[in-house]
Amino acid sequence: SLYGLNLTFLSITYTNLSMIPYHALRHLIYLTHLNLSYNPISVIETGVLADLVRLQELHLVGAQLHTIEPQAFQGLRFLRLLNVSQNLLETIEENVFHSPKALETLCIDNNPLICDCRLIWMLQRHPALNFGGQQPMCASPDNVREKAFKEFHTTVLSFYFTCKKPKIRDQEMQELYVDEGKRVQMNCNADGDPQPMISWVTPRKRMVSSKTDGRASVLLNGTLEIRYAQVQDTGTYMCVASNAAGNDTFSASLTVKGFVPDRSYTNMTPMFITELNETNTNGTNTNMTFSLDLKTILVS
Repeated sequence: SLYGLNLTFLSITYTNLSMIPYHALRHLIYLTHLNLSYNPISVIETGVLADLVRLQELHLVGAQLHTIEPQAFQGLRFLRLLNVSQNLLETIEENVFHSPKALETLCIDNNPLICDCRLIWMLQRHPALNFGGQQPMCASPDNVREKAFKEFHTTVLSFYFTCKKPKIRDQEMQELYVDEGKRVQMNCNADGDPQPMISWVTPRKRMVSSKTDGRASVLLNGTLEIRYAQVQDTGTYMCVASNAAGNDTFSASLTVKGFVPDRSYTNMTPMFITELNETNTNGTNTNMTFSLDLKTILVS
């Protein structure tokens, strides 16, 4: 455990970590430099480092990083250097940063970058934002393949770095009628560039996405699935297809017919009583605390 350590520098490399060790790091509020390079970490999740409020440099070189989620660096208002070179990243959107203007160095060379509208912010901030001496290069689309960022003049960025707004394919209103306790699926497919993300808004104004746990979830093809439908699920659902260029919406109506039990069962408790996104957790954390006045730890 790293609990109780007043670290400012921490390097954990070549240790086969598959994810950022959130629980081990969250107490290191004095940490300014973190190096997790050469570990098979594939995703930096939203807010996973939010407790490291003094962090200034993050190095994640030579991992298997393919996704940095929106608001991944939420709370890191002092982050000035991010080194994610030699990974599998296709893009880094501006909204991953808490304070994009505080960022001074972004190392993203040797990544299969898709040069579309999601990357314009980087070139617009250059030279205030530098790339650590290694020019990023476009891997796609074909018309800019293997072109370095320095080859694009600011006046032509909007011509080359483009996106296509989402368009939902079938806009015809869906009306579904089901019996209580049945499974429901509402379809939503959209085209766009980059590929739109699909989420749904329930009649109670709750957002449901592919990461949502509970009776309602969004499948990989954008379909909203509700397990064990209940009368209170009745209402209008809105599909939202979104990408960096904008969004498109579409509505579907659901009516759930209540189960009418036999009189002999009228005093029994209904079987399905959970909310769409209700989850239960029951975890206990046990920490052994001790105090050391160390400033740097290297683990390889």
